[in-house]
Parts: sequence; structure tokens; C-alpha cells
Amino acid sequence: MTRRGQKKHLKRLPAPRHWPIKRKVAKFTTKPTAGPHSKDRCLTLAILLREMLGHAENMREVKTILSDGQVLVDGRVRKDPGYPIGLMDVVEVKSSDERFRLLPKRRGGFRLVEISEKEKDVKLCRVESKTMIPGGKLQIALHDGRNILLPEGAKPSDYKPLDTLKISVPDQKIISSIPLDNGAYTIVTQGKNVGIEGRIIAIERRLGPHASTVTLEDPDGNRVQTALEYVFVVGTKKPEVSLSSAGGAE
Repeated sequence: MTRRGQKKHLKRLPAPRHWPIKRKVAKFTTKPTAGPHSKDRCLTLAILLREMLGHAENMREVKTILSDGQVLVDGRVRKDPGYPIGLMDVVEVKSSDERFRLLPKRRGGFRLVEISEKEKDVKLCRVESKTMIPGGKLQIALHDGRNILLPEGAKPSDYKPLDTLKISVPDQKIISSIPLDNGAYTIVTQGKNVGIEGRIIAIERRLGPHASTVTLEDPDGNRVQTALEYVFVVGTKKPEVSLSSAGGAE
């Protein structure tokens, strides 16, 4: 008989290169289940607890921690070891009283930024598209798979693709909208400049095969240029969330 459905396992060698796993100590690793992030842009809860935080030594211990409801992602308990976590997700580990936000790091992958108790209830989500649904309501699709209906009286023109929404989790209420514009504070999520943060100096929008670009100036005064779709706005003049564990948002 032939196999039906997708494979339920993943070998370590072809796993995404940004995963912080040892490639030759074992044959298999945890395969991400269907969720808010794609395989190439996520980690699994098993990798987070075992390889990154060191709270578990094997999968049995990972499953024990998760089955006890000790891990929350964006304010909701997650018990699947393969649950995918990615950009801007907020992870809380109750047993160790730790709270982290996932941000891109230099050379790819994710870094964990420790956040405060107050900040765990806030998340930044990038607007990917807008869709009119039956009933004349406007639905916004966000980068982490969320779909949010605009509240009554809201202006659709205030929510544009590549803008950022500051929402509360887990209830998904819109707190504010941060536009992608000159002077906005952003962080690069892909490309060779991934992980760099800074203010937008110029935006060059183009049509056709040549991608639109953004010029950023980092805190040290260095300027870099990247594709428009690679930037993630995190604040108007200063970051709305912590970008480093040493201190909170300015």
C-alpha cells in the first residue's frame, strides 16, 4: 500500500538551517504542525524548550511540561510539541516565570527577548492584506495568520498593507495602528540585512520586476537598503515593544 497524506516526521539534516539543533547527534527532529507560521520561518515548542531554554533533555520531558499547561503562546495554552512559533510571538513559561518575544537575529533565525509581565499582553502584527467579506465588513489579514474585522466606525484607509497593528492578546483587540512611513522605526526580518533595526530614511516604490526598496539608518548612523517587504514597523519614533532583554521600549 502507498502512504497517504503528508509525512509526519522530519530528519535533522534537511531541517531549516536557522534551527539551533545538532545535526548529527540524532536522525529526526520535531516537524512543525500546521499553524500560523511556515516551516522556514518558525521554531517548534519542542526546540524552544529543549535546545534554546534547556528546560527539557528529551521529548518525554517536553511533553510533560506542555501537558501540564505550563507554556502559553500569545496568551493561550499550547500543548503540541510541534506547534510553530515565529516572528513577534509572545511565549510564557509559567514554571520558570519567564516571558519572551521572538525577534529576528543577525544571519537568520530568531532570538529570545525577555519581556515584562505587562508587555506580554501586547503583540505587533503586520498587515498583509485587506478583504471585503459578506455584509460589507472589512477583514484584515496579519502576518501570523490572524484575521481581524475592523471595528465599526474605523476608516479602511487607516489600515494599509505593510502597516503594523498593535493588538492585545489573546482577545485580539486593536490598540493602535503604526503606518509604514518615513521616520518610522523598523526591524529587518529577511534578506542579508536581517536583524538590523533603525529609522526609515527613504522609501522608493517601483512597479515591475524591480522591487521597492527602503533605506534605513541604524542607531550607529549606518545606512542600509533592503526590500520593502522585508521591513517590519515596530514604532513611529521609538519601538513600541522591547527589542533587547537589557531594557524595555523607549
